[in-house]
Amino acid sequence: MATTAEKGPEDWQIDSDLRTLAEAEEIRKDPKRFKAALARAKEKIAALQAVQEEADEDKNGKAD
Repeated sequence: MATTAEKGPEDWQIDSDLRTLAEAEEIRKDPKRFKAALARAKEKIAALQAVQEEADEDKNGKAD
């Protein structure tokens, strides 16, 4: 196994991805936490869709 000094420039990304995957698995195994995360995702998606709709209206000259 490589020591910190021997790691390549993309090793930090691999380590970060590994932590992310491990945390995702922990979330999936916790029904309450997983449900809350999905609910928050739906809120964020709805907000982004509203922004997109407003941008489309502005682009088409339908706003104000």
